[in-house]
Amino acid sequence: MRAVLAESYGGPEVLELADIPVPKLGPNGVLVQVHASSVNPIDWKLRSGHLKALMDFVFPVIWGTDFSGVVTETGSGVTFFKPGDEVYGFKDGRVAKTYRGTHAEFAVVPEKVAARKPANLTHEEAAAIPLAAVTAWQSLVTKGRLKPGNRVLVQAGAGGVGMFAIQIAKALGAYVAATASSRNQDLLRQLGADVPIDYEKEKIEDRISDCDIVLDGVGRSVWRNSLSVLKRGGKLISLVAPTPGKKAGKLAFFAYTGSQLAAWTVRSKLAGKKFIFFRGEPRGGDLDEITKLVTAGKLRPVIERVFPLEQIAEAHRLSETGHVKGKIVISVLK
Repeated sequence: MRAVLAESYGGPEVLELADIPVPKLGPNGVLVQVHASSVNPIDWKLRSGHLKALMDFVFPVIWGTDFSGVVTETGSGVTFFKPGDEVYGFKDGRVAKTYRGTHAEFAVVPEKVAARKPANLTHEEAAAIPLAAVTAWQSLVTKGRLKPGNRVLVQAGAGGVGMFAIQIAKALGAYVAATASSRNQDLLRQLGADVPIDYEKEKIEDRISDCDIVLDGVGRSVWRNSLSVLKRGGKLISLVAPTPGKKAGKLAFFAYTGSQLAAWTVRSKLAGKKFIFFRGEPRGGDLDEITKLVTAGKLRPVIERVFPLEQIAEAHRLSETGHVKGKIVISVLK
């Protein structure tokens, strides 16, 4: 099969297309012929070695998390899928210190991370959804305990997670504000934001207040104003963790345990408000809930560009600019 290999950490130039054997299947695994994948920020952060202190790997590796494709074989313990099923999802490619992701023509994924692909989407559209949408769902619903009538602010509303967070929050009955640059204000409105905020021209505090949840896809630069618009008991949920072992401003001290990068909760010094760091986990059950929203017409992906597998390096370069509207998709099947 064709796969994108990296023999070391480095820039996009370390990504090389190679022919390697199809991966072997275990008892709880599903072998998927990957039609499409996508590029998420985690992919190039891993590739560049930015997260080496947390997750260091034995090379060569195959990066990539999202997938959409067709089941070709199932392990002896698999009961939910059969060959021929169209599936999508995202996987944690780590096995011990190796990484075998989805930028390849075939990938073995655990049964529990996959879901049946929405019939009304192409594989390219479906591949734009899993990691970002599941992260948005788990942040708002699992960690944030979102309820109808809640007031929600989404920082970076035009980004991969942000665009799904707006749609999920609206579908579940929330009042939603979202930030983006001037050029993406129309997109925020199209996604359903009640209060689109142009961070280049407006102060967030002038447009929204008394929020139950703020979902942060930016990082430290927005923590202060995010906390200022939260109500007492509200939650700031950040997807951008601080540097391990350093203080996050004057708010708190965050510690990492080994290589675990899951979820930490700390209380800020501001009147009972909660500050949560979160990383989404692959769960087919959560993806099934997202599929329901897709099928009902309440959630859709926004795709900036589709690259062929041979241009994976260019896709990484575009993602690294930080100015992507929605998702970057990789077409894998020739």
